[in-house]
Amino acid sequence: MVALGLTGSEVKAYVALLKGGTMTASEVSRAARIPYSKVYNALESLHKRGWVEEQKSRPIVYTAKPPDTALEELKSRQETERMEKEQVALEELMRVYVSRGEQEKPDIWIMRGTNEILSRVKNLLLNCRAELLIALPPQLLPFIDRIDPLMAALKEKGVRSLILTSPELPSSVADKLARYAEIRTRKTMYGGGLISDSREVVLLLGGGEQGAGPLAIWASHHGLASFAKDYFEFLWSSPGTSKL
Repeated sequence: MVALGLTGSEVKAYVALLKGGTMTASEVSRAARIPYSKVYNALESLHKRGWVEEQKSRPIVYTAKPPDTALEELKSRQETERMEKEQVALEELMRVYVSRGEQEKPDIWIMRGTNEILSRVKNLLLNCRAELLIALPPQLLPFIDRIDPLMAALKEKGVRSLILTSPELPSSVADKLARYAEIRTRKTMYGGGLISDSREVVLLLGGGEQGAGPLAIWASHHGLASFAKDYFEFLWSSPGTSKL
């Protein structure tokens, strides 16, 4: 567990909570043989990392999350941190590149292939600050797990997320998405895409020709993003759309 970034005291405290259930800091100190002066720091660090739950009672009590849940949250945080660092690096490099006058950043890109589209979607999610609108047709459902960590991060940042999807959405997927967003369903879905803060959009065009892979448009064009948002809001509020 030390290889996962935990200190020796944090490992001892977590194992003690796994064995003992809900405990106070003093109980953890005795069970794990951690000096009382250090146990609060260890427990607070575990709480911030998502390994334990903290109940604000008097005294405060702590409960270990199941190992699989803790590890999943760890992976989610690490993935989010990695992508945020990549985004910062990309922005810095692009500033240097554009400053040389070699290329202007266009308002619109045409993308081909699942990996390229998902990469752009992840960047859109990282850039989102206030509102995310998603039209999620059935053919996009297999990719939900690929963006799940970023959706969790947006929820923590307070981003308002709305998802319009098909009634065919499996209940297991619906339960997962409901943790991050308000969901409505509509029998007829006209394509799919994402709209971030009324300024950036990814629109799925279709499957391409001769098995060449899916096609999509990415745009930071304000007019196109505003049009896409207006259309999404029309579908969101129109007859035939139901709350999940």
